Amino acid sequence: KSVSEAIKIFQNTDLPYPKAKKFVTGCQKSCCRHALMKLFDMTYFGEFDLPEIARLIAIRDSKLSKFIEDIKG
Repeated sequence: KSVSEAIKIFQNTDLPYPKAKKFVTGCQKSCCRHALMKLFDMTYFGEFDLPEIARLIAIRDSKLSKFIEDIKG
């Protein structure tokens, strides 16, 4: 889902983070944990730092790309 969809989901639920995360991702993996947790907190406080979310997503993508390259050799 997109960042805007995640914001809407977090805004429309009173569930704690672990359960709300399942609605956004549909999984239990921790690969997007940092970005989603920040976004969940931002939703709670009502202020969104979208460049920070984009930075965290880019870091995750970079780590994932490096991991895939290491596997391929």
